[in-house]
Amino acid sequence: MLASLPEFDGGHGFFLGLSRPEQLLRPEAHSNIEFLLDGNGALFRNCSEREGGRVADGPTSSGSGHTHALKPPTDCQNAQKRFRARQKERMTCLEREVAEKKATFEQLAQENLLLRARATILEKMVGCRDEQLSIVQAFEERCRTSPDAQSCFGTGSSNVVVSGTDAAHESFRTMKKEQVIPQYKAFLAEVSKYLLHCQYPCSDPTNPIVQQVTACVQRIGYILKHLVLLNPALMRQLLLLNMETMQPGAAAESHWDSVVASLQLGAEQRADIVAVLELYYGLLGKVYNERKLIRAGLGQGAGTLEPSATSFVARNDLAAEMELMEQLHANLAKEHSAHTLLNCFFLGKVLLPAQFAKVAVYSYPFFPDCLAVALAVARQGNQAHGGGGSGGVPGAGRAPPRGGSGSGSGSLDSHH
Repeated sequence: MLASLPEFDGGHGFFLGLSRPEQLLRPEAHSNIEFLLDGNGALFRNCSEREGGRVADGPTSSGSGHTHALKPPTDCQNAQKRFRARQKERMTCLEREVAEKKATFEQLAQENLLLRARATILEKMVGCRDEQLSIVQAFEERCRTSPDAQSCFGTGSSNVVVSGTDAAHESFRTMKKEQVIPQYKAFLAEVSKYLLHCQYPCSDPTNPIVQQVTACVQRIGYILKHLVLLNPALMRQLLLLNMETMQPGAAAESHWDSVVASLQLGAEQRADIVAVLELYYGLLGKVYNERKLIRAGLGQGAGTLEPSATSFVARNDLAAEMELMEQLHANLAKEHSAHTLLNCFFLGKVLLPAQFAKVAVYSYPFFPDCLAVALAVARQGNQAHGGGGSGGVPGAGRAPPRGGSGSGSGSLDSHH
C-alpha cells in the first residue's frame, strides 16, 4: 500500500510522481500549510510569517525556495482594524440604545407609580364625596318631607323636629360656637389623658388605650363632619377663633410646623397629603379663573349704575347681572366643596385615630386647620429636598382662603 503512494521530496516539499499542476491544485498535499495569495499573486503561508516586508515562500515556479520582496503588510492589518472599528462602533451604538431604553423604562416606571398613587387618592376622594353626599341627601330628604321645606336652608324656624335623625340634622344646622367649643374642649381633655399613655405609633387596635382614643375621635369626628356640611358658616368662625381668648386670631406657620412634627407622619402619608394638596389647588385654580370672569362682568355692569334706585331697577341688563350672581354663588359652592374634600381626605383617609387626636391637641388654642397643616407638610418636604417656598405645590404661595374646614373622617364612619 505504501508503495502505491507518491514519494515525498523532503527537499522541496513536493510529491514526486505528480505533475506540477496537479500538485498546485491539491492542497491536501500541503495540509499542514495554509497558502494565501498576496495582492500580486505571490504565495505565502500566513500573515504571521511576514517579517520586515518579506516572507519565506514555498517553492516558486523555478522550484527553489527563497524569499520574495513584498509590499508593506497593510491589507490584512487594515481589514482587521476596520473590522474592529465596526465592532466597536456597533457596541457603542448598542450601549447607547440600551442606556436610552433603560432611561425610558425608569421614566415610565416612575410615571406608572405616580398614576397608581393618583388613582388611589382619587378612589379615596370619591369615597369622601360619597360620604358627604349621603349626609346631604339624608338632610334634603328630611327637608322634602317636613311641613316647611324652606326652613332647612332658609331662615324659617317653624319646623318641629321629633325624630332622632331629623333632630340631629336640625341641631347641626342651628348650632352656635358657644355649643361646639365646650364639647370640643371636653374632647381635648379626655383624649389628652389617653395620649399620655399611648406609645408610638399608638395604632394597635387591641390596645385598650388605642380603643379609647379611637372612640373619642369617632365621637368628635361625627360632629365635625356634619358641621362642615350643614353649618359651614360656624366652621369658618371656628377657624378664625382663638379658643383661649375667644377673639379672632390666626396662628403662625411655625405653629402648624409644630403640629406636623407631633404627628410623626410616614413617607406614604406625606406623599398622599402633598398629592391631594396638588389636586386641591388644581380645583381652586379653575374656580378662581371662573370667578375672575364673573367679577369682571359684575364690575362692568356696576359701572353703569346711577344714584337713583328707579334707574337701577329700570336697567335692561339687570337680568344678566342676576345670572352672574347665580354663577358667583355656584362658584363659591365649588370652592366650599374643594375645602370639604380636603378636610375629609386629610382627617379621614390619611391620619390614624391617634394622629387625628394629636392634630386637635397640638393645634389648640386654634381649631385644626387642615389646609394649614397640609401646607406645613409640603413645606417640610420641600426643605428636606433643599428647596424653599411651599413645597412645589401649585398656588401654595398665596394665602389660602379659609372656611369650610372640619372632619369628614371616612375612616370613622362605621362607628357613629
